[in-house]
Amino acid sequence: MKTIVSVQEVSEFDLKPSNAVAHWRTLVKEEIAQRWKDRSSWLRINWPTCDIEQEKPAFDRDGFAYVESSACGSLYASYRPNEDEIWAWYRESIPSQFWRDELLSLSKQSRQEKINEPRSDWITDGIAEYKPSATSLLDISTNGRELINLVASKNSGLKRIVMAGMTADLEGDATPMIAVEPTKIAHLSQHGSVDVIVAIDILDRVDDVSRLIGAFEETLSLGGIAFITSPVSSGFEVQTLWDGSPTIQPPDKLNVPSVKGLQMLFPAPKWEILELSTPGMFDVELVRKAIAENPKKSWPRIVRSLVEETNTNGKMALVELLQSQRLSSFARLVIKRIK
Repeated sequence: MKTIVSVQEVSEFDLKPSNAVAHWRTLVKEEIAQRWKDRSSWLRINWPTCDIEQEKPAFDRDGFAYVESSACGSLYASYRPNEDEIWAWYRESIPSQFWRDELLSLSKQSRQEKINEPRSDWITDGIAEYKPSATSLLDISTNGRELINLVASKNSGLKRIVMAGMTADLEGDATPMIAVEPTKIAHLSQHGSVDVIVAIDILDRVDDVSRLIGAFEETLSLGGIAFITSPVSSGFEVQTLWDGSPTIQPPDKLNVPSVKGLQMLFPAPKWEILELSTPGMFDVELVRKAIAENPKKSWPRIVRSLVEETNTNGKMALVELLQSQRLSSFARLVIKRIK
């Protein structure tokens, strides 16, 4: 299983202006309070790899009660909206519209250069190494059209690409190579067997992780591969800031597995994890910012020393160390279906 270290000198705010992010968070809080006054339709969800007895309360965020699995350290909202309600949020809500129209627009150029290009290379290189015969790809990502356009341009062997994510970039134009068909999780297998699945920003916000993994099993061909990204609860930023972590923002982050939890979700002999890395870039910066905003809080001295008293080279060395030990708060993995 590979662990890839990829350090780049980039700040979170190169991608998302802080004032716009703050406004988006306000919109999220307001929308949650208004949209989900009545929560009678919400689901009670257990983590796929642990029993309810292994849950322990963690914290509340914007009305979502998070629990932690004592079996693997994964963090998740035990009660959450159903799939129809989640789809409606990402397609219709005011904060989702603001995210698409404002935040993604403001960061379009830097996102293309610093996120979409590297991810398209990751997927392209992974296909070449692990599934060079691939001809079909199913994308179930959120807001993934720009990435899939790049993947399509770099992989001439792909003859069939279906964008089936819940937004599918709101029914962007189909092409001879790319079909656009937003599809609920239970119906993904209707697209037939595929060689590659791309699942960016979906594991964290799906209503039922077990059903998602079941859909992977039904849809991936034997030897097929999936590219997945996820926030992780075992990372430096989440572990340090915990209930104050800006990463934990429902309904985006309903499911925040630990690295151990990710490994438990895709066990042998059914799956092989080909790559599992935490190339998150922003843990150190987010912790530094939190300390600067609340300097009188009783922060652990070692944490203050690590993020406040080192120079730029030292901070980048810390980022690299966190990545190499899978201790950043953002993970990506490549899995292969074995049986």
